[in-house]
Amino acid sequence: MYTDTVMQAINESLSACALPAMVQHAYRIGGPVSSLSYIFPLQVLQPRPHFSLDVRTRSPEGLLFFATTRGGRSHLALYISKGRIRLSVGKQKEIFNREKYNDGKWHSVMFSLEKKKFRLVVDGIRAQDGQLTNVELTSMQLLVSPVYLGSAPESLHKELKSKALPKQSVSGCIRNFKMNGATMANPTTNVGAGPCFEGQTQRGAYFSGNGAHVIINDSFVLGSSFELLFNIRPQSLSGLLLHVGNSSRNQYGPAMGHYLSVYMHRGEVVARVNNGKGEFMVSVKPKASLCDGMFHKISVIKRKNVVQLHVDTTDNYKIGPPSSTTTLTKDSLYVGGIPKTAMHQTLPVTSSFVGCIQDMRINSEPVSFDRLSAVFGPINLKECPG
Repeated sequence: MYTDTVMQAINESLSACALPAMVQHAYRIGGPVSSLSYIFPLQVLQPRPHFSLDVRTRSPEGLLFFATTRGGRSHLALYISKGRIRLSVGKQKEIFNREKYNDGKWHSVMFSLEKKKFRLVVDGIRAQDGQLTNVELTSMQLLVSPVYLGSAPESLHKELKSKALPKQSVSGCIRNFKMNGATMANPTTNVGAGPCFEGQTQRGAYFSGNGAHVIINDSFVLGSSFELLFNIRPQSLSGLLLHVGNSSRNQYGPAMGHYLSVYMHRGEVVARVNNGKGEFMVSVKPKASLCDGMFHKISVIKRKNVVQLHVDTTDNYKIGPPSSTTTLTKDSLYVGGIPKTAMHQTLPVTSSFVGCIQDMRINSEPVSFDRLSAVFGPINLKECPG
């Protein structure tokens, strides 16, 4: 006879949600912060590095690859301008094909340094080789890690501007990034580069789990009233949707902090609140599974010591202890998960949300995920699967 826990495990695995169709070994990049970085041993980048990748985009402009030299005087950059793929080397030398490649189809790109020459081949069509002087060749032998796919970090923006290179990533998908013929499977860091979807897509932000989260505001004051509205289409039945405030425990039990957490736990939506006088919570178990492939409308409204939760047409509310008059703190407002450094918070669910978030409004202000600067992990900031 099955025990309850075994049955529960079977039920949970059966009710796991279907994942969207994704392109294998591909990332969706786009926007000002979306990037992947790779750290290589120094000897790998010298003396004749050879790179290749596939790209699919409709974007006429944007950065695809960037590596700089020690001291930042020279660089190796692959980018798109007016639909053409260009390779920029040294201080300002460039080669490109006349073809335009921003047609939404996959294109294979190879680029390399070969002693005094540099080379670009797109779909087997080779651009005229570029030539380096002795001085340029010497400076190019100082290429350093990390190398970036998509955007380059803000610390390099000045350098990109001085070289007339785009700061923002191309908006599209990249796959099969190789260095000297070896596939680079796992990036050292991933900032806002989510999965690349097959077929139609729609607006929204897709969170892939694995610690993916954003910070909407790093000094948010959780006042006596708070309002959250958004649509979700989850791909997992448990996950943290939003957290703000401090809910760490001390030796005397729960901290009398101010916090608000909204999360899913085994298909139920829960809002937990503390106004400084003790915790109270409200939950809604929706009639249909949240994992039915449809969008579900969620709203959380807090007015002093009352919290209301709506999931589609079902709602519930809870009256908590009278609010305290303690000073309200400024805290980071997390969406999609919390960083490992904040795991001291006593949350019943610390796993990241997996799925799509659309039309989020916090205190009536719309949230634009693709304009945020604090993005962590694999998130597709601009689109969800269709």
